[in-house]
Amino acid sequence: MSCYIKFNGWAGEDVRETTARFAKIFKMGSGKANRAMRRIIRNGDWQFQWPVSDEQAKLARSYCRWLGFDLKLIPTKHSPQPNNKINAVSTYPAIPTAKFSPELLNQLVELTGNISNAFTIALYKINLSGKTLGLRHHISLSTNFNPEIKFGFGKGLIGMAAENKQLLIEENYASNPSTIDFYKTKENLKSYLITPVIHKKLEGVLFVDSKESYGFPVKQQKILSGLVNQMAWHLNQERIFPLTNNFK
Repeated sequence: MSCYIKFNGWAGEDVRETTARFAKIFKMGSGKANRAMRRIIRNGDWQFQWPVSDEQAKLARSYCRWLGFDLKLIPTKHSPQPNNKINAVSTYPAIPTAKFSPELLNQLVELTGNISNAFTIALYKINLSGKTLGLRHHISLSTNFNPEIKFGFGKGLIGMAAENKQLLIEENYASNPSTIDFYKTKENLKSYLITPVIHKKLEGVLFVDSKESYGFPVKQQKILSGLVNQMAWHLNQERIFPLTNNFK
Protein backbone atom coordinates (compact mmCIF):
# COMPACT_ATOMS: atom_id res chain seq x y z
CA MET A 1 0.00 0.00 0.00
CA SER A 2 3.01 2.28 -0.41
CA CYS A 3 5.33 3.18 -3.25
CA TYR A 4 8.11 5.55 -4.20
CA ILE A 5 7.54 8.12 -6.90
CA LYS A 6 10.73 9.25 -8.63
CA PHE A 7 10.69 12.44 -10.69
CA ASN A 8 13.45 12.66 -13.32
CA GLY A 9 12.58 15.81 -15.27
CA TRP A 10 9.96 18.25 -16.49
CA ALA A 11 9.11 19.45 -20.02
CA GLY A 12 6.13 21.70 -19.34
CA GLU A 13 5.68 25.41 -19.97
CA ASP A 14 4.00 27.13 -17.01
CA VAL A 15 6.32 26.68 -14.02
CA ARG A 16 4.17 28.61 -11.55
CA GLU A 17 0.91 26.81 -12.39
CA THR A 18 2.59 23.39 -12.46
CA THR A 19 4.29 24.02 -9.12
CA ALA A 20 0.96 25.00 -7.56
CA ARG A 21 -0.74 21.85 -8.87
CA PHE A 22 2.25 19.73 -7.82
CA ALA A 23 2.02 21.11 -4.28
CA LYS A 24 -1.74 20.58 -4.12
CA ILE A 25 -1.65 16.96 -5.34
CA PHE A 26 0.97 15.89 -2.82
CA LYS A 27 -0.10 18.31 -0.03
CA MET A 28 3.20 20.18 0.17
CA GLY A 29 3.96 23.67 1.32
CA SER A 30 4.88 26.11 -1.44
CA GLY A 31 8.51 26.27 -0.29
CA LYS A 32 9.02 22.52 -0.48
CA ALA A 33 7.24 22.34 -3.84
CA ASN A 34 9.42 25.13 -5.25
CA ARG A 35 12.60 23.39 -4.10
CA ALA A 36 11.46 20.10 -5.60
CA MET A 37 10.54 21.78 -8.91
CA ARG A 38 13.93 23.51 -9.15
CA ARG A 39 15.69 20.20 -8.64
CA ILE A 40 13.50 18.39 -11.18
CA ILE A 41 13.92 21.16 -13.78
CA ARG A 42 17.71 20.93 -13.37
CA ASN A 43 17.38 17.21 -14.26
CA GLY A 44 18.23 16.12 -10.76
CA ASP A 45 16.03 13.27 -9.52
CA TRP A 46 13.60 13.85 -6.67
CA GLN A 47 11.97 10.94 -4.88
CA PHE A 48 9.61 10.35 -1.98
CA GLN A 49 7.41 7.65 -0.48
CA TRP A 50 3.64 7.90 -0.76
CA PRO A 51 1.17 5.68 1.23
CA VAL A 52 -1.41 4.92 -1.45
CA SER A 53 -2.48 1.90 -3.47
CA ASP A 54 -0.74 1.02 -6.72
CA GLU A 55 -3.81 2.04 -8.73
CA GLN A 56 -4.01 5.47 -7.10
CA ALA A 57 -0.29 6.01 -7.65
CA LYS A 58 -0.68 5.09 -11.34
CA LEU A 59 -3.49 7.62 -11.74
CA ALA A 60 -1.41 10.31 -10.05
CA ARG A 61 1.47 9.39 -12.36
CA SER A 62 -0.79 9.78 -15.41
CA TYR A 63 -1.88 13.22 -14.23
CA CYS A 64 1.71 14.31 -13.50
CA ARG A 65 2.81 13.15 -16.94
CA TRP A 66 0.01 15.24 -18.38
CA LEU A 67 1.55 18.22 -16.52
CA GLY A 68 4.89 17.50 -18.23
CA PHE A 69 6.81 15.42 -15.69
CA ASP A 70 9.03 12.44 -16.46
CA LEU A 71 8.58 10.06 -13.54
CA LYS A 72 8.25 6.42 -12.56
CA LEU A 73 6.86 4.34 -9.71
CA ILE A 74 9.07 2.10 -7.60
CA PRO A 75 7.37 -0.53 -5.39
CA THR A 76 8.38 -0.11 -1.75
CA LYS A 77 9.59 -3.67 -1.37
CA HIS A 78 12.05 -3.13 -4.24
CA SER A 79 13.04 0.40 -3.23
CA PRO A 80 16.76 1.05 -2.82
CA GLN A 81 18.00 2.30 0.52
CA PRO A 82 18.22 6.12 0.64
CA ASN A 83 21.65 7.46 -0.32
CA ASN A 84 23.22 10.75 -1.26
CA LYS A 85 21.74 10.58 -4.75
CA ILE A 86 18.16 10.35 -3.57
CA ASN A 87 16.38 13.23 -1.95
CA ALA A 88 13.93 11.45 0.36
CA VAL A 89 11.93 14.59 1.07
CA SER A 90 9.03 12.95 2.89
CA THR A 91 8.56 9.46 4.28
CA TYR A 92 5.19 8.40 5.64
CA PRO A 93 4.18 5.11 7.27
CA ALA A 94 2.46 2.70 4.93
CA ILE A 95 -1.28 2.21 5.32
CA PRO A 96 -2.03 -1.21 6.88
CA THR A 97 -3.28 -3.79 4.42
CA ALA A 98 -7.02 -4.43 4.72
CA LYS A 99 -9.88 -5.62 2.58
CA PHE A 100 -10.97 -2.02 2.39
CA SER A 101 -10.12 1.09 4.36
CA PRO A 102 -12.60 3.90 5.11
CA GLU A 103 -9.68 6.29 5.49
CA LEU A 104 -8.30 5.23 2.11
CA LEU A 105 -11.58 6.26 0.49
CA ASN A 106 -11.31 9.66 2.17
CA GLN A 107 -7.79 10.03 0.77
CA LEU A 108 -9.06 9.01 -2.65
CA VAL A 109 -11.69 11.76 -2.57
CA GLU A 110 -9.09 14.30 -1.45
CA LEU A 111 -6.66 13.22 -4.18
CA THR A 112 -9.41 13.61 -6.76
CA GLY A 113 -10.15 17.09 -5.46
CA ASN A 114 -6.47 18.02 -5.70
CA ILE A 115 -6.14 16.70 -9.25
CA SER A 116 -9.26 18.54 -10.40
CA ASN A 117 -8.32 21.76 -8.55
CA ALA A 118 -11.76 21.67 -6.95
CA PHE A 119 -13.43 24.38 -4.90
CA THR A 120 -15.65 21.66 -3.45
CA ILE A 121 -15.55 17.91 -3.92
CA ALA A 122 -18.31 15.88 -2.27
CA LEU A 123 -18.97 12.15 -2.42
CA TYR A 124 -22.54 11.10 -1.64
CA LYS A 125 -23.50 7.50 -0.99
CA ILE A 126 -26.85 5.76 -0.99
CA ASN A 127 -28.29 5.46 2.52
CA LEU A 128 -29.14 2.05 3.94
CA SER A 129 -32.78 2.69 3.07
CA GLY A 130 -31.78 2.98 -0.59
CA LYS A 131 -34.06 6.00 -0.97
CA THR A 132 -31.74 8.95 -0.36
CA LEU A 133 -28.10 9.97 -0.68
CA GLY A 134 -26.09 11.37 2.21
CA LEU A 135 -22.60 12.81 2.41
CA ARG A 136 -19.79 10.27 2.73
CA HIS A 137 -16.79 12.62 2.55
CA HIS A 138 -16.05 16.10 1.26
CA ILE A 139 -13.45 18.84 1.09
CA SER A 140 -14.63 22.41 0.49
CA LEU A 141 -13.14 25.88 0.51
CA SER A 142 -16.63 27.28 1.06
CA THR A 143 -17.87 28.39 4.47
CA ASN A 144 -21.43 27.94 3.15
CA PHE A 145 -21.30 24.19 2.57
CA ASN A 146 -24.06 22.28 4.38
CA PRO A 147 -22.92 18.71 5.13
CA GLU A 148 -26.26 17.68 6.65
CA ILE A 149 -28.40 17.87 3.52
CA LYS A 150 -29.61 14.63 1.91
CA PHE A 151 -30.94 14.12 -1.60
CA GLY A 152 -33.86 12.04 -2.78
CA PHE A 153 -33.60 10.38 -6.18
CA GLY A 154 -34.52 12.90 -8.87
CA LYS A 155 -34.29 15.83 -6.42
CA GLY A 156 -31.67 18.50 -7.11
CA LEU A 157 -28.58 18.01 -9.25
CA ILE A 158 -27.24 15.18 -7.07
CA GLY A 159 -30.58 13.37 -7.07
CA MET A 160 -30.98 13.75 -10.84
CA ALA A 161 -27.53 12.27 -11.47
CA ALA A 162 -28.45 9.34 -9.22
CA GLU A 163 -31.76 8.76 -10.97
CA ASN A 164 -30.48 9.15 -14.55
CA LYS A 165 -27.07 7.52 -13.92
CA GLN A 166 -25.52 9.94 -16.40
CA LEU A 167 -22.57 12.33 -16.26
CA LEU A 168 -23.56 15.99 -15.92
CA ILE A 169 -21.10 18.77 -16.78
CA GLU A 170 -21.72 22.51 -16.72
CA GLU A 171 -18.82 24.38 -18.35
CA ASN A 172 -20.13 27.92 -17.87
CA TYR A 173 -22.03 28.14 -14.62
CA ALA A 174 -22.65 31.89 -14.91
CA SER A 175 -24.74 31.36 -18.05
CA ASN A 176 -26.76 28.55 -16.46
CA PRO A 177 -26.76 29.12 -12.68
CA SER A 178 -28.59 26.01 -11.47
CA THR A 179 -29.29 25.79 -7.75
CA ILE A 180 -26.72 23.72 -5.87
CA ASP A 181 -28.62 22.76 -2.76
CA PHE A 182 -25.78 22.15 -0.35
CA TYR A 183 -24.54 25.76 -0.62
CA LYS A 184 -26.36 28.01 1.83
CA THR A 185 -25.64 31.01 -0.40
CA LYS A 186 -24.71 31.29 -4.06
CA GLU A 187 -21.04 30.74 -4.92
CA ASN A 188 -19.39 32.33 -7.96
CA LEU A 189 -18.51 29.08 -9.68
CA LYS A 190 -17.17 28.64 -13.19
CA SER A 191 -17.99 24.97 -13.76
CA TYR A 192 -19.05 21.72 -12.14
CA LEU A 193 -19.05 17.99 -12.87
CA ILE A 194 -21.46 15.47 -11.35
CA THR A 195 -21.01 11.77 -12.03
CA PRO A 196 -22.79 8.64 -10.83
CA VAL A 197 -20.51 6.26 -8.92
CA ILE A 198 -21.33 2.77 -10.16
CA HIS A 199 -19.97 -0.66 -9.23
CA LYS A 200 -22.33 -3.13 -10.94
CA LYS A 201 -25.10 -0.90 -9.60
CA LEU A 202 -25.30 2.67 -8.32
CA GLU A 203 -23.31 3.26 -5.13
CA GLY A 204 -23.34 7.05 -4.97
CA VAL A 205 -22.70 10.35 -6.74
CA LEU A 206 -19.56 12.50 -6.91
CA PHE A 207 -19.76 16.29 -7.22
CA VAL A 208 -16.78 18.46 -8.25
CA ASP A 209 -16.85 22.19 -8.94
CA SER A 210 -14.32 24.90 -9.73
CA LYS A 211 -13.87 28.63 -9.32
CA GLU A 212 -10.72 28.61 -11.45
CA SER A 213 -11.52 26.90 -14.75
CA TYR A 214 -14.33 26.56 -17.25
CA GLY A 215 -14.97 22.92 -18.00
CA PHE A 216 -13.01 19.71 -17.49
CA PRO A 217 -10.59 18.68 -20.29
CA VAL A 218 -11.00 15.20 -21.78
CA LYS A 219 -7.68 14.00 -20.32
CA GLN A 220 -8.75 15.17 -16.88
CA GLN A 221 -12.11 13.45 -17.26
CA LYS A 222 -10.35 10.15 -18.05
CA ILE A 223 -8.27 10.43 -14.89
CA LEU A 224 -11.35 11.32 -12.84
CA SER A 225 -13.20 8.35 -14.34
CA GLY A 226 -10.52 5.97 -13.07
CA LEU A 227 -10.65 7.49 -9.59
CA VAL A 228 -14.45 7.30 -9.54
CA ASN A 229 -14.27 3.60 -10.40
CA GLN A 230 -12.11 3.07 -7.31
CA MET A 231 -14.53 5.04 -5.16
CA ALA A 232 -17.33 2.82 -6.44
CA TRP A 233 -15.47 -0.30 -5.32
CA HIS A 234 -14.87 1.15 -1.84
CA LEU A 235 -18.51 2.21 -1.46
CA ASN A 236 -19.58 -1.27 -2.50
CA GLN A 237 -17.32 -2.79 0.17
CA GLU A 238 -18.71 -0.43 2.81
CA ARG A 239 -22.23 -1.47 1.87
CA ILE A 240 -21.34 -5.17 2.11
CA PHE A 241 -19.38 -4.69 5.35
CA PRO A 242 -21.15 -1.69 6.97
CA LEU A 243 -19.18 0.71 9.13
CA THR A 244 -20.31 1.18 12.70
CA ASN A 245 -20.97 4.84 11.96
CA ASN A 246 -22.73 4.22 8.66
CA PHE A 247 -25.71 6.54 8.34
CA LYS A 248 -29.24 5.23 7.90
